Amino acid sequence: MPDAGPVVRSMTPRVTEGSADAGTIAWVRAMSAAFLSPRLEPEQLARVGAGLEGQRLRGAYADPDPSPVATLRSWDAELTVPGATVTADAVTGIGVRSTHRRLGLARRLLAEDLAAAVRAGTPAAVLTSTQGSLYERFGFGLATRTRTLTVDTARARFREPAPRGTVEILDRPDAALAAASAVHDRTRRRHPGALRRTPAQWEVLLSGSGPWNGFEPDRHRQVAVWRDDDGTAAGYVVHRVEEGWYATGAATLGVVDLQATTPGAYAGLWRHLCAQDLVGTLTWGQASVDEPLPWLLTDHRAVRVEGEKAMLWLRVLDAPALLTARRYPLEDAVVLDVADDAGLTAGRWRLDTHDRLAPVVEPTRTEPDVVLPVSALASVVLGGVDPRVLARTGRLDEGSPGAAGRLARLLAAPSVPWNGLAF
Repeated sequence: MPDAGPVVRSMTPRVTEGSADAGTIAWVRAMSAAFLSPRLEPEQLARVGAGLEGQRLRGAYADPDPSPVATLRSWDAELTVPGATVTADAVTGIGVRSTHRRLGLARRLLAEDLAAAVRAGTPAAVLTSTQGSLYERFGFGLATRTRTLTVDTARARFREPAPRGTVEILDRPDAALAAASAVHDRTRRRHPGALRRTPAQWEVLLSGSGPWNGFEPDRHRQVAVWRDDDGTAAGYVVHRVEEGWYATGAATLGVVDLQATTPGAYAGLWRHLCAQDLVGTLTWGQASVDEPLPWLLTDHRAVRVEGEKAMLWLRVLDAPALLTARRYPLEDAVVLDVADDAGLTAGRWRLDTHDRLAPVVEPTRTEPDVVLPVSALASVVLGGVDPRVLARTGRLDEGSPGAAGRLARLLAAPSVPWNGLAF
């Protein structure tokens, strides 16, 4: 009888006294190897595994080897959509051992994970990817992008007087987490595509420690919080020294994350960064595509803006549920015909937004206004891509004159979709 190949199994990490179980540790070891990470000691593997508590691990196992030859990890994350939040299946850790490539194992793992999310009633899945075109074949569409900003601090002059407030450097990890998480919990609700962060993500972001550096904290990293006059934390920035001042006389600071709930906090944090002694250049590799910093300065050329990069990829798993969850800026009704090769959410629906607080999506046999694949729906549903652009490339077909424009106005978001943290 022919060998059926590796068997796909799933598990939930079990954590006892801060250490993960043997199966989880074997999974972490395999995932780390697939991503060319440094070899970890047993106690480090146990620590990584403990950070995965409550998440879902999938692996393809070539028995009797207890270590999987392919891996995938997912968890339920809160995703911001225009005017609301939904639960999304956050997917990461997709890796295949070099000896088992081109066997369709990643496809099997991802298909099982998405099918399980559909059964659980999850309306969407999200991931970030190092390979831009890899996941479109699975129905994912590019939903958010980022840009790189480079600031010449010698040329950066602010138009307006300094806002009222203070900057505080937070050295204690608990204080930094409390302030930053409170700010982010407010800012993420403004940006479609933003996700609620896990404890492990916060630890890596604020400390810079992870399996790639033996869990040593990044000693070049600093957290600063902006407080309004009443002492409320209204913004924070995490930055690190990318290049010291001793070689050129002017250091380069890299912004890791910057979030602000008010214009004053945003301006105050950038003033703080630009005013630091010995700093000649600031860089931020994950800025929003509509970052307002250049408009704060008397000379836009003090900020160099580089090309857009892909960030969040979205997979619609339940089109009616996702479309009814978000809010709309105007009243209209359009019929969408969505094609899905995987059969997870194909169908024809009438989206009616005449009640903008309770939009209705119903199946229909009416001729469609717009025909598009599920990957295209993923790109436009958060408001980050104009349907008229996709129509010009043949990714979206208009069944009625001007339908792409109507859909563009209907799906417009109150702010540009942005997720500044890869996972």
